[in-house]
Amino acid sequence: MFQLGSLVVLCGLLIGTSESLLGNLGNAVSNLNVLDTVSDVPQNLNLDVESLQQATSLTSVKDNILAPLNNINLGNLNQLTSLNGLLLKVNKLKVLDIQAELSSDGKGVDLKLPLVVDISVVLPVVGKTADLAVSLDLINSLGVQVNAQTGLPEVTVGKCSSNSDKISISLLGRRFFFINSILDSISSLLTSTVSTLVQNILCPTLQHIVRNLNAGVIQGLLSNLTGQLPVSI
Repeated sequence: MFQLGSLVVLCGLLIGTSESLLGNLGNAVSNLNVLDTVSDVPQNLNLDVESLQQATSLTSVKDNILAPLNNINLGNLNQLTSLNGLLLKVNKLKVLDIQAELSSDGKGVDLKLPLVVDISVVLPVVGKTADLAVSLDLINSLGVQVNAQTGLPEVTVGKCSSNSDKISISLLGRRFFFINSILDSISSLLTSTVSTLVQNILCPTLQHIVRNLNAGVIQGLLSNLTGQLPVSI
C-alpha cells in the first residue's frame, strides 16, 4: 500500500524535477525554429479577389477574409513534432472576428482579429501532455495613399503583429500541480513562442488578402471611425 510518507517523498521529487526542467524547457521553447515553418502565402488559397476589389465596405467581404484564414493549411504544425526535445502540435486555429479602430496617429486603420489557438505540448522527462487554449489578437495596420503613377488611391499595408499584452493561456483537461508549476514558470516563453508562431502562420496570408482590398473600403472606415475602441465589422 502506498504510504503517506512515500507520497510526500514523491511530491518532493516531482517538484524538484519540475524545477530542474525549467532550464531545459526554456531552452527548448526559445530555440524553436518556428519562423521557417509556415512563412509563405498558401498556393491553394481560396480567395475571391474580384469580390475584394469591388467591395465598397469591409462588412460585405468579411467572410471572404475570414474563410481563407480559418482554412489555412497548418502543415507540419498539425502533427506532433519534436523540436529541440519539446513535442508541440497545433490542434486548431480559429479567427473569431474582424474589428477595426483608428491607428494611434489617426491616419490609418488597425484591423484587429481576435483568435483562439489550441495546442498540445508534451513536457520532456515528465512525459505529460499539456493541452493549452491560447487567446490573442492579431493586428494589421492599413492606410491609403495616392499612387504617383496612376494618381489613384491604393491600400498600404503596414506591420502585422500580435498583442502580447493581452494574450492569455489556459490549461485544458486534467490538471497536475507540477505541470501547472512548470507552465507558470515558462508562461512568458510560451507566450512569445505562440505569438511568433501565429504571426508566422497568418500574417503573410492576411497581408496578401488586404492588399487586394478596394482603397475606398479603408477610406470609408477612416471616415466612420471616431474613437480608439475597436468596432466589430
